[in-house]
Amino acid sequence: MVEGSESDISNLKFLLLCFQQMSGLRINFDKSEVMVLGYAQDERQSIADRLNCQLGSFPTTYLGIPISDSRLTVAELRPTVGKLQHRIEPWQGQWLSKAARTVLINSSLSSLLLFIMSFYSLPETLHHEIATVQGRFFWAFEGDKQKYHMVRWSEICKPRDQGGLRIMSSKRMNIALLTRRLWRIANGDGGLWL
Repeated sequence: MVEGSESDISNLKFLLLCFQQMSGLRINFDKSEVMVLGYAQDERQSIADRLNCQLGSFPTTYLGIPISDSRLTVAELRPTVGKLQHRIEPWQGQWLSKAARTVLINSSLSSLLLFIMSFYSLPETLHHEIATVQGRFFWAFEGDKQKYHMVRWSEICKPRDQGGLRIMSSKRMNIALLTRRLWRIANGDGGLWL
């Protein structure tokens, strides 16, 4: 992230070329995009031309995470939840103990959804879909029969000292991660992206 001044653009281009020379890696500027915000269309194109990049637009994805300059819709966030579903299909837990299923649910949620939940407040429908995927895996079926759910999912997500299994509730974790980000912003710890 840089300002759009002539010197900042030149310095950024110089820095990228230095990285290219020192690392031995080649930067393909033809495939690279630059996102320019707060400038008129002709100025935006001029900045992209100075960097020899294409002018990008929102919404886009970065490392599989949707990024937009406006509120993301459920349809744009749903593929991320779909990745969780493919990771913990019910048949995969068929031969695992409840403890192993709990560990797998928490590790899959941690690795796939924590990053996006630290930036976006997920809609209630997606939290419900996440709980459904987790519940289907936890109560894995035998053959073609789904097991009867003996306890409500909200009870399973409680801490162990309250009678639960400490499975992460996506809604609570989403609120906690966003609150942490607000705390960092309030304390002035945010860097350039702030």
